[in-house]
Amino acid sequence: MLHALVWAWAVIPALAGSPEEWSSAYDARLSQALGADPSEAIAVYEALVAQIPATHEQRGEVLYWLGRARWSAGDHAGAKRSLQSARGYRSSRRRARSVLGRMDLQEKSVQKLPFEQDFRLSTDPWVRGWDRGQDSDLSVVDGDTGRVVRWKTEVVPGVEDFLSLQLDTDGAKLSMVSMDLRTESLPAKLRVVLEDRAGRRWLSPVKTVGANQWVNLQLSLSMFSSESASVSPGAPNGTNLASLFLLDQTAVHTAQEGSNAIFVDNLILR
Repeated sequence: MLHALVWAWAVIPALAGSPEEWSSAYDARLSQALGADPSEAIAVYEALVAQIPATHEQRGEVLYWLGRARWSAGDHAGAKRSLQSARGYRSSRRRARSVLGRMDLQEKSVQKLPFEQDFRLSTDPWVRGWDRGQDSDLSVVDGDTGRVVRWKTEVVPGVEDFLSLQLDTDGAKLSMVSMDLRTESLPAKLRVVLEDRAGRRWLSPVKTVGANQWVNLQLSLSMFSSESASVSPGAPNGTNLASLFLLDQTAVHTAQEGSNAIFVDNLILR
């Protein structure tokens, strides 16, 4: 790690984008990956950020790794500042948004079962999928039954979209998922996906949801099937689940295209 710090200070007078800068950045990145104290990597990245002009794309790369290092060090506020800045650069925009999404999942995680949410005050615990659209696509609006979540989507041929939430329930057993769903214009093909702490995923049947009336989606764990043939048949272990996804597969199962919105209300996990 000392070698990385020496490199960082050696490049102070160097021009942005020099080979020395990138040697320092990746040395710090490697040391962090090997389990070094994140505070040491942070010192390297901060020294680099101070030298790279704001207009330079490489600044986004260093800001991204600075955010990752700060998150590892437990500085969530500092990590968010760095990652939000990294989102302003094309070179790091996608990765920075992905990490910010995972940070939001952690902060909004469901920590106790049973859990009920009527969305009167916020969209929590949902986090908008980071591969598509914008964070502002997810909002609380006044609906015909009260306050509901509105998820703005764009149906693009062959492309899925998702909402997700994190489960951090300390081994409490999940046995049932329920929510009310409706669309704004196009009929949607939706399914729920459960992921365990080993990254294995289970899929619910696809549900068609239209714009004319609310549909209650109620799923016991026995209704889910494994995504992978390598996993033995049967329902997921309800005590070992880490994440839940609401997956919009409209563009995969239909020829529809265009703007749509999906409304979600009365989420129940028990």
